[in-house]
Amino acid sequence: MRHILPLLALFLPSLLLAQDAHATACRDAKTTVEIERCASRDLDQAKRELDRYVQEARRVATNRALLDSAQALWEHYRDIACRAAGSEYEGGSIKPVVMLNCLTDLARNRIRDLYDHYLRTSDTPLPEPKH
Repeated sequence: MRHILPLLALFLPSLLLAQDAHATACRDAKTTVEIERCASRDLDQAKRELDRYVQEARRVATNRALLDSAQALWEHYRDIACRAAGSEYEGGSIKPVVMLNCLTDLARNRIRDLYDHYLRTSDTPLPEPKH
């Protein structure tokens, strides 16, 4: 344990700077490739967060099978809704960004729904979503 703390102190500033650099790079992104890269990273983060909230909701749910069915239907809706949003830009270079942003937005909304309907009154260690 005492060996971990110095390593953590050594690497933590680097991790924080890397996160800040990513945020700055995405804020300043100008090309479609840069914007798409940022949108993809945002989606990856939202997916990881969504998975944590789904697993926690499953832990506390009275009827896990019903929650699983609802989640599967939500995923189907998400895929179709974002495909429809992207189709508005068919043939355009921005289409992937529109779809990635749609997927991210819906994931964040789902996290909020899971928290509100399953976790708010539970003993969850997960925080209330910011989005």
